[in-house]
Amino acid sequence: RFPITDGVVVSALKGGLTSWSGLTVQAKLPATMTKRVVTVRNDSGPNELSRASRRYGINVWADSSVDAENLALDAMAALTELADFAPFASVGSFTGPFEINDDVPYTFGNKSMTHFYFAFQGTVTGS
Repeated sequence: RFPITDGVVVSALKGGLTSWSGLTVQAKLPATMTKRVVTVRNDSGPNELSRASRRYGINVWADSSVDAENLALDAMAALTELADFAPFASVGSFTGPFEINDDVPYTFGNKSMTHFYFAFQGTVTGS
């Protein structure tokens, strides 16, 4: 059985992005946007093997396009360290970051936020 890994990914991002102020990192979009937001989505399906490749999508919003892209790049760098956290054995196959045009832009204050997305794979050890 595979452990729930979303919390491990959120923790790794929180630990790797401490230099960013006004940042919310969690599995779901907050009810009220902060200046910078990162969400984690687990795109993996069930697997019966003792080791499997798991897929994750990371969404990043910030109140400026430069901050959004830099935050996405910093998040990618932080996630390369996931192999140091059980149950992850390795991480790789990063794609992006790509800018996303939200149908209805999210706002912080009176400012539209810029949205970036990237994905990666992590090899997870089950029990």
